[in-house]
Amino acid sequence: MSKIDWSSRFGTLVHDVARVYSRHFDRRARGNFDLTRAQCRVLVTLHRYGVQTQAELAERMELTPMALVRLLDRLREKGLVRRERDPHDKRAHLLYLTQASEAEIDTIVAFANGVERDALADLSPAERAELSRLLGKVLANLTRTEADAGAPAKPVRGMRDTSRMKQETATP
Repeated sequence: MSKIDWSSRFGTLVHDVARVYSRHFDRRARGNFDLTRAQCRVLVTLHRYGVQTQAELAERMELTPMALVRLLDRLREKGLVRRERDPHDKRAHLLYLTQASEAEIDTIVAFANGVERDALADLSPAERAELSRLLGKVLANLTRTEADAGAPAKPVRGMRDTSRMKQETATP
């Protein structure tokens, strides 16, 4: 078997970029936030996709329900998230952002935009646009492949119009 150049493999690159980007976010966030990156992700995900059940959020974030509950408890204590029983399913809880969370979202996005600037510093505007376009195509390919394989489509409650938001690209 020939030697594999792991540094040029797509999956390796995507994983390494995400890992180092996350570390960079954490390092810059220390002392600037009263929130962890995981808590930021919960807020940004709720902002991006709107009201959803705890189970839907846990699946979307690829967290165990117990790990999500701990994050939600901390965010509820800070007054940033509220839980209400789902009127259509008494076993489920719907998650809502509070008014106080809007200021936190703005802070998270501004901070994440700085981290993104660091990550993309040596790319021209055209290269940035091309990178976004190409990653969008990869995402579409994988999403289509998942759908073709029969992965069940997940309904998304309260999907927001995100066309006005830079936040989508600034997710921590």
